[in-house]
Amino acid sequence: MRCERLRLLVPALLALSLSSCGSQDYSDIAFGEDDLVQSSFGGLGVEWGVYEDTDMLDENSFKRIYANIKELAPARIRCMFNYDSFVKDFDDKGDDDKTNDTWTYDFANKWGDNLFEILRYCQSHGIQVATGAWNVIGDLRHDVWGMMDECTADLRWAKISADIFDYLINVSGFTCIRWFVNGNEPNYTGSQGSSKNYNNTLDKWIAGVKNVRAALDAKGLTEVGIIGGDTTGFDGTREYWTGIANRISDKVADYGAHFYLSNYYIDGGYVREYADELVAAIRTLDKGYGTSRPLDVWECGLLDGKVASTDSNSLIKTVSYGVRMADFTIQTMLSGFNSLTYWSFDDAQNMMYSGNASTPKMWGMFSSLSSATSYNQELRPWYHSSCLLTHLFSSGSKIYGNAANSREIDDSFRCIAAVSKDGKSGGYCAINRGTEATTRRFLLGPAVEGSGKLYVYEFGEGLIKLGEDGFIEPNYEIEGSLNKWLSLSVPSNSLVVVSSEEL
Repeated sequence: MRCERLRLLVPALLALSLSSCGSQDYSDIAFGEDDLVQSSFGGLGVEWGVYEDTDMLDENSFKRIYANIKELAPARIRCMFNYDSFVKDFDDKGDDDKTNDTWTYDFANKWGDNLFEILRYCQSHGIQVATGAWNVIGDLRHDVWGMMDECTADLRWAKISADIFDYLINVSGFTCIRWFVNGNEPNYTGSQGSSKNYNNTLDKWIAGVKNVRAALDAKGLTEVGIIGGDTTGFDGTREYWTGIANRISDKVADYGAHFYLSNYYIDGGYVREYADELVAAIRTLDKGYGTSRPLDVWECGLLDGKVASTDSNSLIKTVSYGVRMADFTIQTMLSGFNSLTYWSFDDAQNMMYSGNASTPKMWGMFSSLSSATSYNQELRPWYHSSCLLTHLFSSGSKIYGNAANSREIDDSFRCIAAVSKDGKSGGYCAINRGTEATTRRFLLGPAVEGSGKLYVYEFGEGLIKLGEDGFIEPNYEIEGSLNKWLSLSVPSNSLVVVSSEEL
């Protein structure tokens, strides 16, 4: 039996078993107050959008949906919909005067029912929501309202947005809605009739933000923030963030972005380098960075394995996908980003984004479709690694990155720590992307109350331990404290999480 397995069987002999494993490196990692990265972390979230066709779900689908979201316990969600689901009887009066156009609203349909169901869950579970129209023109396939030329700068966009938010928040009481998305990926332009933002520009998007801000304020919705960008890619994000910082920083609530990256950027630690550059640029341009306007990732996933014909990921079911998404998360947090929202929770919600109900995108943590195969219905490995991270890095927690190793300890090892908002719990996680196990000693300086017991989770090929309920559970428990040195072996290509409470 391998030495790595002996320590699972005899936790009391942990130190002895670690010392005989022949690790590749030995480094002391202490997290102190000077290593503070975030004083109040925004938390981790997931894209949980409106289900386009609930007829394709059954009773068991909903049981899985709510059991899985409860266990994941995201701090926030991004929930997108299409305006044409609720806007009816559009009349442009046959002239070019947009100010006299009329329309009505109808939320009493399956899309409204589904949106309200999601919002009720978020309201009762303290989950913050970012929402808005996924497609800037209101309809995925046709420019039915003539908004393509002006995109979000169209005056009707601001009025419709404010009316819908007024109904959802002021009338229906969904105060869990905290952010408005002024168009999905506005820098992602393309041909007319596609799902891209035809003819959009930074100037038009900025004009749209100003119009929407004024319209929301007129409805008394001053506490609703506008996401600053929601752009995709590092280059497009830099362009929009620079424009925001220089022209409308007082109109947005954060700097928001989408990042979908190849394994190359994650495995080599280059996510950290690019994120550091963005953080440095915004810190220079905007004095309100990090306090008034944090940096948030509102969508993220991996590009390797993407199948263009179905816009799905063939590697979504692999353990390595989960390891890399955890690495992605750690690198971004170490750079100072305030939150990340994963794409996506459930394959069934992605029918809306694909525009084809018969071929949903496979990017989720599972599938609630009643027609899905049993394996697709099962929780995919990256759901379990995400659960560890959403629980450890809870909303309001303090985040620490080891100062002596402010870059990675080497090209294959990264680590980060957290203390909960109330100081009663905490932990740290380490990720080893190397080909062999490595042993480290860890110490968390900031006081954590704890119970005298630590829970150790391992996530990697052949390491994941699931309970009878199908959710991840500790590989082993040990007596100890986060505030005392702990020697820990981190297996190759794996994530290890140590927590003062069961996650």
